[in-house]
Amino acid sequence: MSRQPGTASQRVKLRPRTMYLLNQANQAVRSRIERDLRPLGLTGIQYTVLSIIGSRDGISSAELSRRFFVTPQTMNEIVGSLERRGLLSREESAQSRRILTARLTKEGQDILAQADEVADRIEAEAFSGLSDEDFAEFRRLLKLQLNFTRRNTPATNS
Repeated sequence: MSRQPGTASQRVKLRPRTMYLLNQANQAVRSRIERDLRPLGLTGIQYTVLSIIGSRDGISSAELSRRFFVTPQTMNEIVGSLERRGLLSREESAQSRRILTARLTKEGQDILAQADEVADRIEAEAFSGLSDEDFAEFRRLLKLQLNFTRRNTPATNS
């Protein structure tokens, strides 16, 4: 990806807005993943929650809510529905009995593996027009922006 010359004030005058383009791309991919995960009985957010729990065994619902920019109550509903389906289990944290940590069950691991195959296929198709170098740079820039957003977004406590 080549860098475009110009100041930040020149870039914000570009139309359509970059935020609009990012949102449109997000909506297109989300619609596709929602549709393709439906046969597994998962929504996109449920898949992502399972994925994060799978890679961060013992993560709390509070930490998940911060990662998703949703209230703890909203995340508790998502995690609770996955627990009722037997895809994850929660237990008291070793550090505090007030904190519940989540782990995937065997069934959760199995459904996550199936959902990963769906997501892998969609991601490969969505970014097939980018070279490996451009894809790596795109991911680097997205992570940079996400880190900035997390640092500059107030915590959701209600």
